[in-house]
Amino acid sequence: MESSIYLRAAKIIGVTGAAWLGGNIAALSLMATPALRRSTAEDGVSASAVSRQWRYIYEAGKAQNPPIAVITAAAYLYLAWSARRVVASLGPLSLYYGSAAVLTLGIVPFTLIAMSATNNKLIRHSDAASKGPSTPLQPPGDEEVEGLIAKWTTLNGIRSLLPLAGGVLGAVAMLA
Repeated sequence: MESSIYLRAAKIIGVTGAAWLGGNIAALSLMATPALRRSTAEDGVSASAVSRQWRYIYEAGKAQNPPIAVITAAAYLYLAWSARRVVASLGPLSLYYGSAAVLTLGIVPFTLIAMSATNNKLIRHSDAASKGPSTPLQPPGDEEVEGLIAKWTTLNGIRSLLPLAGGVLGAVAMLA
């Protein structure tokens, strides 16, 4: 595999993009949602307010993270294509770069398959909370929102491991 400026740039974009994306997603489970849960427990913030705050976090991540995953995966796919005939001591580099691309993009199907039920419930609760007490669908109780956010936190933490693993595979291939 030749060492052009494009290949070096793709390696940097792939590895740093995947690592950043994994860290960005993990930060929500490690810092943001625990702070939401703490605000309910210690400060008496209502479940409806917490569900709306969660929604703001969710919408920001939904707008930001998939495009970064696509750019990162595109860099990895370019590297996989460029390395299609290169076999290092650990095997074909294209397999490592291709797998890194799939893992990084894996956040999208993981969200759709594993998280959409929880996301949809939290979104419905946020919508109900935004409409006020006169709507037929009343905002949920504290325990229900607490449970949904706890479940979302776990699933999101698992999801963060996908691009992180992609970053590790990309780094292994880059160093091979």
